[in-house]
Order: sequence, then C-alpha cells, then structure tokens
Amino acid sequence: MNDGYTTRKSAEPEFAMSKLSELVLYIANRYSTNEHFGKTTLNKLLWMSDFQHYVMFGEPITDSTYVHRQYGPVCRELERELRTMIDAQRLAIQPCDRFGHEQLRPVALVRPDLTKFAAEEIFTVESILWEMRDMTARQLSALSHEHPGWRGTEDGEEIPYYSALIDMEQPTPEEVEALRGRQPTKST
Repeated sequence: MNDGYTTRKSAEPEFAMSKLSELVLYIANRYSTNEHFGKTTLNKLLWMSDFQHYVMFGEPITDSTYVHRQYGPVCRELERELRTMIDAQRLAIQPCDRFGHEQLRPVALVRPDLTKFAAEEIFTVESILWEMRDMTARQLSALSHEHPGWRGTEDGEEIPYYSALIDMEQPTPEEVEALRGRQPTKST
C-alpha cells in the first residue's frame, strides 16, 4: 500500500537537499495564511523540525547544517536552495509590509513531494507547525536563543545536532565547552 510516505531515508546528499526543498514547500503551503510567516520564521521552523526529529528519532529530517546568527539558528543551505527553487519556478518570494518592515514571504508555487518523507517526519513537522503557529518571527528568535546549541556557539559557528540533547535549563560546563569545540577545563 502506498500511503504517500516512504519508510526509510536515503543517505545520498542530493536526496537530503531535495528533502530540504520539499520541506520548504510543505511549510510554505501549510503556513500560506499565517500572517507571521516569512524567511525568518521559515528558518526557525526548519531548525526546530530537524532538531526535534533528532531528539525523537536520532536523526534530523533534512540533515541541513544550522549556524548561529544574530536572530537565531539559520540553515546554511537555505539561500542557495531558495534560489534554485525560484529559478525552477517552484517557489516565489513575496515582499510584504509587516509593521513597517519588509517581510520576505516564501510562496509555494507547486505542491511538495511527500513521498520524500517518512510518516514520522511529517508528524514531527506538523507538531512544530501547530505548536508555533501563533508566534511571530521575533518570538521564535527569542525562543531559539534559549537553546543550548545557540547559547553555546558564536556567530557563524555550526550548531551541532547533539546540542538538542543538552538540558536546556542547566547545561554542564563540560557540555558548553564541547559545543564550543574545546576540551573541558578541569576544576581544582
């Protein structure tokens, strides 16, 4: 029976990149009427979906690389992927006025290919989309700043997936040092 979902993932990098485009289309479709949806929100939803799936199932959905930026984690591959999707006429970016600021809203021009995803991946994304549906980009950014992966890295540094397993309330000094790629200091 084909339920529209796959039951396993391919390890090929091209597959992971196509999963990123399909996830962008999926989120853009699902949030098409959400007034808060723009590129900043998209970045945070991708990051939350990948990191939450890593916590729940031991692997991310897209296997994208997320880096520390001023407003929270950003998918390193996203801008290139968006350009590719725009060139292929699969996505458009619609500038909108949002409280006197320009919001760049991704608009899906085609439906996503859900056969690229396992059912549990869609479940993870749907859970994140539902939980974050009323949050503004500013609120999502503030929330991302509480994550130990963002707190333990500096601008431009990669946020490792394993940081999602660190206690958000009380990371140990060893965990913080490991995030920064250093050996923990010994206390005397």
